[in-house]
Amino acid sequence: MRPPDWLRARVEARIEQGLDGLQIAFGDIELVIRAGLRPRLHLRDVVLSEADGRILARLSDAEASLALRPLLRGRVQPKRIALSGLFATLRREAGGTVSLTLEDTAAPVGQAAGLPQLMEGAEQILLRPQLAALVALDVDAVTLRYEDGRSGKVWTLDGGQVRLRRDGDALGIGADFAVLSGRDYASSVEMNYTSRIGDAGAEFGVSVQDIAAPDIAAQSVALHWLKVLRAPISGALRGSVDKAGALGPLSATLHIGAGALQPTETTRPIPFSGARSYFTYDPAAQTLTFDEMSVDSAWGTGRAEGRAYLGGIENGTLTDLVGQFHFAATALNPAGLYREPVRLEGGTADFRLELDPFRLTLGQMHLSDQGSALDLTGTLTTVAEGWRLAVDGHMDSLTPARLLELWPPSVSEKPRTWVAENVLDGTLHDIDLALRLEEGRKPDIYADLDFDGATVRYNRYLPLMTGASGTLSLERQRLVATADRGIVTAGQGGDLDVAGSSFIIPDVSVKPAAPAVIRLRVGGAVTAVMSLLAGPPVRALRDTDLPVDLAQGQARLEGTLSLPLKKGVPFEEIAFHVAGDLNQVESTVLVPGQTVSATALRLEADQSRVEITGTAHIGALPVVLRWRQPIGPDAPKGSRVEGQVELSPTLLDTFRIGLPEGSVSGQGTGRFTLDLAKGSPPALHLTSDLAGVGLAIPTLGWRKRAEETGMLDLSATLSEAARIERLSIEAAGLTATGSVIGAKDGGLDRALLSSVRLGGWLEAGVELIGRGRAAPDVRILTGVVDLRRAPLDSGGEGGGALSARLDRLQISDSLALQDFSGDFTTHDGLRGSFTGKLNGQTPVRGRIEPQGGGSAIYVESDDGGGVFRSAGILNQGHGGSFEMSLFPAEAPALFNGTLRVRNTRVKDAPAIAALLNAVSVVGLLDEMTGQGIQFTEVEAKFRLEPDRLVLHESSATGPSIGLSMDGLYDLERGVLNMRGVISPVYLINAVGSVLTRKGEGMIGFSYTLKGPAAAPSVQVNPLSGLTPGIFREIFRGAQPTMPGEAPAEPDRTPRRAPDLIEGAEGGR
Repeated sequence: MRPPDWLRARVEARIEQGLDGLQIAFGDIELVIRAGLRPRLHLRDVVLSEADGRILARLSDAEASLALRPLLRGRVQPKRIALSGLFATLRREAGGTVSLTLEDTAAPVGQAAGLPQLMEGAEQILLRPQLAALVALDVDAVTLRYEDGRSGKVWTLDGGQVRLRRDGDALGIGADFAVLSGRDYASSVEMNYTSRIGDAGAEFGVSVQDIAAPDIAAQSVALHWLKVLRAPISGALRGSVDKAGALGPLSATLHIGAGALQPTETTRPIPFSGARSYFTYDPAAQTLTFDEMSVDSAWGTGRAEGRAYLGGIENGTLTDLVGQFHFAATALNPAGLYREPVRLEGGTADFRLELDPFRLTLGQMHLSDQGSALDLTGTLTTVAEGWRLAVDGHMDSLTPARLLELWPPSVSEKPRTWVAENVLDGTLHDIDLALRLEEGRKPDIYADLDFDGATVRYNRYLPLMTGASGTLSLERQRLVATADRGIVTAGQGGDLDVAGSSFIIPDVSVKPAAPAVIRLRVGGAVTAVMSLLAGPPVRALRDTDLPVDLAQGQARLEGTLSLPLKKGVPFEEIAFHVAGDLNQVESTVLVPGQTVSATALRLEADQSRVEITGTAHIGALPVVLRWRQPIGPDAPKGSRVEGQVELSPTLLDTFRIGLPEGSVSGQGTGRFTLDLAKGSPPALHLTSDLAGVGLAIPTLGWRKRAEETGMLDLSATLSEAARIERLSIEAAGLTATGSVIGAKDGGLDRALLSSVRLGGWLEAGVELIGRGRAAPDVRILTGVVDLRRAPLDSGGEGGGALSARLDRLQISDSLALQDFSGDFTTHDGLRGSFTGKLNGQTPVRGRIEPQGGGSAIYVESDDGGGVFRSAGILNQGHGGSFEMSLFPAEAPALFNGTLRVRNTRVKDAPAIAALLNAVSVVGLLDEMTGQGIQFTEVEAKFRLEPDRLVLHESSATGPSIGLSMDGLYDLERGVLNMRGVISPVYLINAVGSVLTRKGEGMIGFSYTLKGPAAAPSVQVNPLSGLTPGIFREIFRGAQPTMPGEAPAEPDRTPRRAPDLIEGAEGGR
């Protein structure tokens, strides 16, 4: 009811007596007397004001039950009070003082240094006599505005209930509110407070439900570390205040809902699904003792316990926490780097958490993992772009499989893939790790470790490395794996020592295929090295018939192999270079049928070729060689050996070239190439200037002195029987080209020299037929031999057969045998028989025999006249037998000769006709023009020189005439300078000619023949016929000479009787 004014005034005045000067106004009022005579006063629209009229508080309802006993004594003392609709503001200043205001513009109804002190002040109100009977105070529909001057935040707590219970001096206060946070979940808080009135000590508790972490963090410096979370928190806190008013230990149980770690609004949140914490805050020690701290987040799941020291709270603000924690089993997945969280067995950690700006420093974390120890240090900070993580770690040991579990798949993917695919087993130890993560940048990881007993695949094409020990590092996108020890077992040849080899990825970030570099250091058998080179990707022997075990020995190589990290790398994208030494090398393959050996060789290889160079021996033969095998898709097929070889008798012995002893002497060098093509026998090409090499072909009388130079060029095929397809030699007057076929058992089968030019005396095709170690047989197949220049001598022992089929055998400038055919032996000089046609006309036959260091030539013919005609000496000769002997003189191409002709006739000879006419022998002229003058015997002694015939003495006798003649015949010009005696009717005239020359009778006429042989000038001295033959020699002049020559002494030798007799007989 609305009371009358007098009643309102009485009630207001009575109530104001207990309000210490405050004024009260209200609307409706009810007074109810309940059973037991307990009065209850109910006021509506209550307003409390200061004496000056300022409103302190407004209540929609106020109800009080009055204590009966005081009321019976005339004192109004409420026993229970129920209020409703209260609006209050609780403010905490930056300095920590708190105040309570019940109206927006009203002065605080309470103010104290802190909340405990404010509660203590509220307790003092209960000591007022007016409230001595009060046992309960309930306030409903409370709206509390909480202003925090430290954080600058304001919270509104609505729908609150506050309950105060008093039992003597024991006081208990409880409250609960809904927190208006504006979030998508409801938040609430419950509080309780117990104490003894008049005692400063108290206990309190707070329970929260889904309060935002930053809101809870703002309430106490002990909870300030929670401000980095963005998640609802439920839990309870219990604490106390001692009698001195100091805050005692604070125990908390917090359940953190799904949320994120997000220190600033611009920081990318790190989500978690929940966390739980049981801890105690000791204000005196400024420590937080965590009985449990468990987290379930995308970055990790685990449970820990430990202690943290709070820094800066003496100034009312938490600056940092320094903690020591022990972890139980933990699962980590920072930044979602792992497909599945990495599980660790547990460990300890020392850390420091700085809040503004956020910085988590991990001083040391020690984790146990499958029997291994992992030590970590690092920092987690926020920057303008987001998070920055820096972690350094060390691990004593682990397996490659565990390394891959700890290595995030998204961090340095290519190095990780390489390790996954190529480090197959072993033990890893002394592992150092460093991880750097920053928003907007690629993860940066550093790692180095040692490995032992590992099996490593350093290239997909090459054999595995086993028993490997070494180091692996990853720094600034550069991966390096180095083997201090390791073995590679080749497909052939056994184990290779690869200590010192390394695998490098210079930049693992390159896409799509990062280049990789393999630096090789290899030592082992040459066969094993060639096995690697013969396999992919190099395939050095692909286009040859060479086997992998082409050589025995030891190798030590170094090199690099570069290729992109992808499958099916084409050869064009591979680059490599390998070089090193081969020691104690021996090969029976490089040169068929021979053993190549070397103390030391050099091997080099790249993507274009494989080369082996150095000084070696083929058998006992020294060589400087280079073996080159081109490689690559477009490389020439086959390999090549080239270099320098010693030309000496050792060469003949080594390759079983069956030349006679002494054919090669001295020592020179030649350049050679040996082409080794697949499916074909080796092809040899050799060139030399022949300096230092002595050569000889005794059969042809040819020698080259060692100090002379020349030219040798040959191309050969080396098979079971070597074959020289092309041979060219120029030396010491010899020029020859042709081909040679070797015998299957070594040595010479045959050599066909299609063109041989020798010393100006031989120009022919020559075939040499091998006879083992003996001198070869020689067949001159066609061509020309010039005896004028031929150095024919007696030869020596062991000479082979010489067969000649010549177009022409040139004897002198005007004499030659055409269609020459002869077969000779040379074992004791040139010996044999021959046939031919003198100057292509008259057939002759003969033989050659060694004599006096040269060769004697014996020539016969059945047509002596034809011989004279063919020789151009006497074109009118006919018939008769012919015998001529040529003996070697003191100089080459000079012959001393004898001539004997039987029963020949001379017909129509101008020179003889002139003689007969000069001596007026008419009958003989008629005879010569008829059947011809018959000479029964013609004899001569002469010297045959290249350009002339020196007729020392000659005679021609017959029944009708006798002639003597000596002088010169110029073979080149056909000019005569002869003299002699003509004796008519020689048969009678010869009687008594014992003192004259053969062919001269007692009566003879001296004559001279000069000029062209075809028409000489004839002079006869008629008076010489009056000179007896005995005096003819006395007055005979000097032998005729050619112009410019000194005259020779006349031959004054008298004729012997036997000569006369023979001359006479010949004339019958």
